[in-house]
Amino acid sequence: MAITCKKDIVYEQLKREIIDNRLSPGSRLPREIDLAKNLGVGQVTLRSALARLKDEGLIERMPGKGTFVSKTSTRHTFLLVLPDGARNLETPTQYIAAGIDEAASMKAITLEYCPTGLLNSFSDRECQEMITRHRIKGVLLETGHAQIDIKLINKLEKLKLPVVIPHGLPDDAVTSGFRVLRTDERTAWSSGLRYLADSGHQFIASMLLDIPQENLMTVRGFTQNELKEFYHYNNFPNADALIRLIPNQLDIITETIHGWMLGAQPPTAIMCHSDRLAMKVYQVLKELRVLIPQQVSVMGYSNYPGSQLSLPPLTTIDIQFEECGRMALEQLLRADEWYKPGITPPEIITPYKVIERDSVKQFN
Repeated sequence: MAITCKKDIVYEQLKREIIDNRLSPGSRLPREIDLAKNLGVGQVTLRSALARLKDEGLIERMPGKGTFVSKTSTRHTFLLVLPDGARNLETPTQYIAAGIDEAASMKAITLEYCPTGLLNSFSDRECQEMITRHRIKGVLLETGHAQIDIKLINKLEKLKLPVVIPHGLPDDAVTSGFRVLRTDERTAWSSGLRYLADSGHQFIASMLLDIPQENLMTVRGFTQNELKEFYHYNNFPNADALIRLIPNQLDIITETIHGWMLGAQPPTAIMCHSDRLAMKVYQVLKELRVLIPQQVSVMGYSNYPGSQLSLPPLTTIDIQFEECGRMALEQLLRADEWYKPGITPPEIITPYKVIERDSVKQFN
């Protein structure tokens, strides 16, 4: 077995013994040479695992005295609940989780991961035993930007712990009663459209996706009529022809692009629901032999990893998913400032910014 695997196994074993209180707070670990022998690994492997435990605040290393299990009061353990299928590139989950992981590694925080489906399968008694056994002090609920199952909300409410949603939907706070961080999508989408207008574009198409699992009355903060009004008040022509809400199906995306680009008045820019959609738009435009940005500019939304590698690199709205994760973890650390059972705390609006790359032509 590779050393990399061994150090992870040793780390998990020692972490479990600390969390389960088999290594009690304040107790001293055996000398490295003895502990390595007991675990059946080399001292280099052991030291790597101990360094990780130290970074998480689970142990303290005192020169000349030895290595000690940290006192309970210096340690935080949070439950990170992830949606089933969390590695789906179309959702922000894995990018938010990366921000949470990074922030946790820099603080005295241990994360216990649990898929939504598994947590829903636990009885109330099993949930309480899990919280007690692992000394969990709060919950991070990553929803995958989808509606929260009411069964899950009820289960988490019974834990009597602070719950933070790192990247929620507009109605999540009211529905759940939890602390919700979310993007003001209406303002972010408007910023993208205004950026294109400031770049000299007038005929700007908006391609939006109808996503059933979000079950929203608005898309990127707008109803279709509200977005048409935005076009009108900002002097963008042809709103009826250039605003499309469509399913995420390549044949319909292709048909829409063909209708725009082969019509009497093609758009000079296309604002896409997401970076993933923008990549599909790139594909269709390439098949039509339409050059980006010489003949039409393309702008994304979200700044998913990889959008900077496209040709040309994609201009986009950066929702800063990793920062959402870091902010959510910080909120749990400060839960005593806002957590009161039965009272819904105010939402927190997370930052975004325009990332300028080469897919937008500048007329000015």
